[in-house]
Parts: sequence; structure tokens; C-alpha cells
Amino acid sequence: MARGLRVTLTFFGHLLRDILGTLAARVRRRYRSAVLGEETLAVGVDIFPFFERMSGVGWYEWNLLARLPEADPAIELRLYAHTFAAPEEPAAGPVPTALRTRFRVHHLPHGFLLPIRATLAFLRATVEPLLLFLDGNDVFFAPNFFVPRRHLAAVRALVPTVHDLAFLRLPETVQRETLDNLRRHLPGALFGADALIAVSGATARDLEELAGVNPRRVHVIHEGVDPGFAAAGGAPLAGLPPRYLLFVSTLEPRKNVVALLDAFARAVTGGYPGGLILVGRWGWRTDAAQAALARSPVRDRIRHLDYLERPALAAVMRRAEALVFPSLLEGFGLPVLEAMACGIPVIVSGVSSLPEVAGDAALYVDPADPGEIAAAIVRLAADGALAARLAAEGRTRAARFRWEEAAAATAAVLRRAAGMPGRSADAYRV
Repeated sequence: MARGLRVTLTFFGHLLRDILGTLAARVRRRYRSAVLGEETLAVGVDIFPFFERMSGVGWYEWNLLARLPEADPAIELRLYAHTFAAPEEPAAGPVPTALRTRFRVHHLPHGFLLPIRATLAFLRATVEPLLLFLDGNDVFFAPNFFVPRRHLAAVRALVPTVHDLAFLRLPETVQRETLDNLRRHLPGALFGADALIAVSGATARDLEELAGVNPRRVHVIHEGVDPGFAAAGGAPLAGLPPRYLLFVSTLEPRKNVVALLDAFARAVTGGYPGGLILVGRWGWRTDAAQAALARSPVRDRIRHLDYLERPALAAVMRRAEALVFPSLLEGFGLPVLEAMACGIPVIVSGVSSLPEVAGDAALYVDPADPGEIAAAIVRLAADGALAARLAAEGRTRAARFRWEEAAAATAAVLRRAAGMPGRSADAYRV
């Protein structure tokens, strides 16, 4: 009982100190700005993508946040996920940190005397919005389409990133829960945003054509490639064939896995001697893809590796003969850029953003034509000079996509939304 009382009082003492400290920090910041003339830009950021296995959106956000404070020394980042957590909830994973980055989380301690669920409900409904309001953000950056409802109290001006509009262009390929969330929340985010970021010109065009967004409100900012990715360590995984093609992404309808498996079987019939490695966890509506994999006449040449951490992924990618990526729609296509950075040729769909990313350093195919995909595989495997040229051109092109440039352009958009003068261009296209 005595320990429970002590940890409960300690928790509320820390919480009171946070409230008072947040209020004091806001006063100090206003004083520095109004009296000392210091320029600061307080940016709230949703980091819920960091609480799942990192995929494209998560790595997009991670790389930007790691570089934003350097891109603009005036920026102070406030990272938001769960402000209050139950004792058994895991602690937050690693987040990008800098001297001007803060992430607030209060765990209810083991031995807490009050009812956990009722206390959490009260704190999240009352104290969390108060803390977010007291933070006094100049602008809120929503890297994953829209602002989570629980963070609305932190929003003064809003800049969402729109990665793609697959839910409008190919709704049958989008998971029902994701489809419902986007239909419910994205229109309001598009309407209420002070500026919008699109990760490609293809997404910007879709915003105009499918969502009626004025193109003057949209800033196209290409993604980058981590220069350490291609050089990352990691021993080769056991059991991989000496020659293999690679596919990297969550296995779901939009990624066109059934057509890829059909094309690979045709390529083997056409003389391709290697295997196929599928890297990525099974997503939603996978019955057709799993059935196609099980009945493939070349099933013994196909291996599924599930999700791989970055060093292991880089090691598998560096040894591949080519990346085959016949996606039906991509907002950007980070695996293509990473494959080119690793020095392997790429075979990609000639749709949406992929030509924008790969440029002249790819073989393009119709994603609806497995025969064309197979022909590209056979051609690349038989033509060493073509493979070497595409690999070299891919490395050169990938090196032009820099997260530092993307961060500088993102900082300029955040400044513009907050009503502050920009320091650099507010768009970045390679």
C-alpha cells in the first residue's frame, strides 16, 4: 500500500511538473521571439508510424525528422504518439533525436493505486489535449495523410503529406479499414491544410484530378535514399540461390503479386535459370497470391522471406540479379530507389510515379501483361551489357535523391504554413 501510494503520488508529481514546465517553455519561447528576436519554429509531428514495423511511410518520416533540425536551425520538433500509456504497454521504440526534439510519454507505473482504464481515459480526454495546446506549435506536420484525432489540440496550422490516392484510383486494392479511414479523414485534411506535400508529381496530379485540389497548394517533394543503406553490413542469408530476382514490399493486391508469380514461371520456361525471392510480410486480401504461390509450377524456385530489417534487406538486395517491381500504383516507390542505390538493375511498371523515380535507368513493363514482364526478365538475364548499363545508370540516378534536399524543402513548406519567410525552395524534384 505504501509503495502504491508513493508511485501514484510520484506519477502525478511528474505530470504536474510537465504541465508547469510546458507552460514555462511556451513563455520563454515567446520571450526569446518577441524580446530577443530569436527565430523559432515549433513543429508538432505525428509519429504513430514508428509504432509498427517500419514500411515506406515510416522510413519517409524517420529520414525527414532526422534531418529537419539540421536543414533549419529554427525548427523545434515535438513528437506525438501516446502521451499516456498503461503499465504493460511497451515503451516507445527509438525515435530520431536532436537537441531541439522532444517526445513526451507518461507511463502509469506498476502498483498505481487508481483504476488504470478509468485513469487513462480521463488523462487522454482532458490532460493530453491541455498539454498539446500548451505546447503552442506553430505548425503541425502529418506525414501519414491526416492528423490523428487525439492530436487535434496540437494543430494550429497543418501540413499533411499525401503519399498516394490509391483509395480513389484503385479502391479495390486498399484494405477496408484503411479505405474507411481515408474516406472519413482525408477530405477534411485536404480542405483544412495550409499546405500539402506530395511525394511525387504523379500524386500531385492525382490530387488535382481525383480530389479537386488546387495545384498551387501542393508542393512536390521527392524522397531520398539513405546513403548508408547500400553500404549497410549484414551477412548474406543462408539458403539463397546463386542467382535470383527480388521483389520487396508488403504482399497485397496493389503490388500485383499474382502477375509477378505468373511472369516468373513464364521466364523460367523461357530460359531464366535463377530463383525469385519475395521480401515482405503478407498484407490483406492475400488468398489469390498465396494460392498462386502454392500452385506455381516453379514453386521450388521461389522463397518468401517475410519482413527483413534494414541491414539484412540491403544484404539480400546487393546480391540480387534484378529487382522486379510490377506494382499497379505507387506514390513514390522507395524499393526501386534503394535497389538502384545498391547497384542492381530494375524492372518496373511504367505507371504512376515509377518512371519519375527510375528515369532512364530501368526496363519498363505493362503490369497487366505477365508475358511482357517475363520477356523483360529473360532479356535482362541474357544481356550482360544491358544489365551493367542499367546498374551503373541506376547508381548515378539514385545518388541524386537526397534526404537533405527533401528536408530543406519540407522545412520551407512548414515555414510557409506558419507564416514565416522561407530559407530555401519549397519543392524538390530530381
